[in-house]
Amino acid sequence: MVTAQLVKELRDRTGISMMDCKSALVESDGDIDKAIEVLRKKSVLKAEKKSGRATNEGAIVLGSSENSAFIVEVDTETDFAAKDASFQAFLSELSDYCAQNNPEDLDELNTKYKDELLGIIQKIGENIKVSYYEKISMQDGVVASYKHSDNKLAAIVKMDSGDETVGRDIAMQVAANNPMAIYPEDIDESILNKEKEIALATLINENKPEAIKEKIIIGKLNKFKMENSLVEQPFIKDPDKKIKDLLGDSKIIGFLRKKVGE
Repeated sequence: MVTAQLVKELRDRTGISMMDCKSALVESDGDIDKAIEVLRKKSVLKAEKKSGRATNEGAIVLGSSENSAFIVEVDTETDFAAKDASFQAFLSELSDYCAQNNPEDLDELNTKYKDELLGIIQKIGENIKVSYYEKISMQDGVVASYKHSDNKLAAIVKMDSGDETVGRDIAMQVAANNPMAIYPEDIDESILNKEKEIALATLINENKPEAIKEKIIIGKLNKFKMENSLVEQPFIKDPDKKIKDLLGDSKIIGFLRKKVGE
């Protein structure tokens, strides 16, 4: 006989819903150990089906190992699931693992945590996936980071020298303004060509000499490069300064930025 106490005990041991626990106990004639096997088989199938569903919420993990600073994005279907205790515990475990083991790439994380993620999916009923992992070396430079208070946006900046406080301000700038490159000349040529096409299209019906049109296009492209290169952006804390004004003799070597869902 399947009693309420048996259902509760199974629920406490597995974290699976009361309805599914009762069904598994009925199928196993009230044997809890057999019921757990039933739940595992059925739950894994359910979790694997859910693993293809869209994930637009989640959280960012930001941390560092002995040699690298890293950003990891873990996605969920809803913000509610992102606040679940099991999900939060997983983020903490993931952060510790990355800090202690300096994993090589995203594939390594997904291979290691495949079964554990399926278990969390079973428990909270939503798809969860580790979708992003990148790191930047902390050797031969100064590395600083910033993570927004909602845990959905983070950035890391590396400079060849300088002050870590300045680096953190620049990481905040990267997070807020999402530059395409460090310097104007680093912006991808294909992006500039697309911007040139757009600028040409806006002038197609303008009754202006070609030389004037060319100057307008060059001006628009230069403005685009200034707005989207990190060192030329106005500093968000003091718009009268540009990022390059904060650097002194230091140079920015690289940066990482990640926002959940992007």
